Amino acid sequence: MNAVMRFDVRTSMKLQRYKNPALDKILLGITKSANGGMIWIAAGLLLLAVPGYRGAGIFYFEVLAATAVVNNIILKSTFMRKRPCDLFKKIPVLIKRPHGSSFPSGHTAVSFACATALCAICLPAGIFALCLAAVIGFTRVYFFVHFFTDVLFGVISGLATAVICIVIFLL
Repeated sequence: MNAVMRFDVRTSMKLQRYKNPALDKILLGITKSANGGMIWIAAGLLLLAVPGYRGAGIFYFEVLAATAVVNNIILKSTFMRKRPCDLFKKIPVLIKRPHGSSFPSGHTAVSFACATALCAICLPAGIFALCLAAVIGFTRVYFFVHFFTDVLFGVISGLATAVICIVIFLL
């Protein structure tokens, strides 16, 4: 087992010790809000609905779509990394077991890309969204469906995709 995998396994196993029912309920709602990009799609639809923000809404959905393609189609199929819940089946998973590969975290990548796009559109909303994105990323490790480096690379790839889209579409 290489050093990165040892770090990931050790980090994931340590985090499992801190689970508790109250935190489970709170984090469950947060992680479910990002399933299928629901919360981010809702934010984009809100942008489209507010007069004067239609162009921003279109840009926002371009970022969301680009990130979904890069992370969920290209990177996941390239790396094909197993999820911690698939490697350590005796540890209970409190959410529906995701399908597909683990690296990078699609929830995290889309969350950080959309939050970054919101920063370009409306900084206060974007800062709030970045905080939410960080919590969403944490939930993926907490619920044992991603390793820490899956989430870390999701952050990096989401930010990078959003910045590239900002350069292409806004500058």
